[in-house]
Amino acid sequence: MKRKISGSSFLFILLILGLSMSSCENENKDNPGPGGESKSYIPASNAKYEYTVTEDGKNIATATKWIDGSRDSSGLKLYNLHTINNLEGESMTMDNELYVANGKTYTRINAPEAWYMVIEELKKSPDIIVEEARLNGFPASMVVENALREGSKLTWEVPETMGQYIRFKAKDSGDRILEITQKLVHHPGEAEGIESVTVPAGTFSCTKFVYKISQEQILKINGQTATTASGTETVTLWMAHGIGVVKEESITFYDGSSSSTTTVLNKIQ
Repeated sequence: MKRKISGSSFLFILLILGLSMSSCENENKDNPGPGGESKSYIPASNAKYEYTVTEDGKNIATATKWIDGSRDSSGLKLYNLHTINNLEGESMTMDNELYVANGKTYTRINAPEAWYMVIEELKKSPDIIVEEARLNGFPASMVVENALREGSKLTWEVPETMGQYIRFKAKDSGDRILEITQKLVHHPGEAEGIESVTVPAGTFSCTKFVYKISQEQILKINGQTATTASGTETVTLWMAHGIGVVKEESITFYDGSSSSTTTVLNKIQ
């Protein structure tokens, strides 16, 4: 599941960038910062967090995140986490709502606007006719128990299987219709322990969560399956109260190949 900006993997790139960097122990018991929630994985709103993403040792992306506002809804305070991703020379923005309820931090994952931008570019291609394109499984939520202890749970609330579907044809291919279906299944995880983690931004006491993502991709031509591919990614997140993800490591095995990706917190400003 190598990260390239192409039809089948684009959604997966955005989800990883979006979920990375959403939570380290802060000593302020009342409020880690204006707009923040104490004892939760919501970043303080008086800081910006800068990250670097590497794949197999090569820099592939950077991201900057910060809380840029909040609102009240049905007794909950919702915080907007704004992200600017820079991936292979392209700048993309994402917004995720975070809130705390029942001792858990919820990160709401919306359909990435950049996906729609890519589809619109495909539609402008003189050689391709896009007949249908849709995203499934949004909005979804990643739910993390706030307790700093081994065994704390990381779960997902997804309305339907997450993924994307694209049906198109080349203008010079007659009636041949191609369909690409991608499905992503996020499996529950849990904390394996509390660890001290050192990154360029400093040393932090973090909860270490591990979970898995399964992916399946199917290519059909005129309704008949032409190729299939599948894979699994194991994701390790080091998270802490009041900051965001401090470090993420993922190891992916997909369609006979493997890759590793690391995201680290470089700077807090």
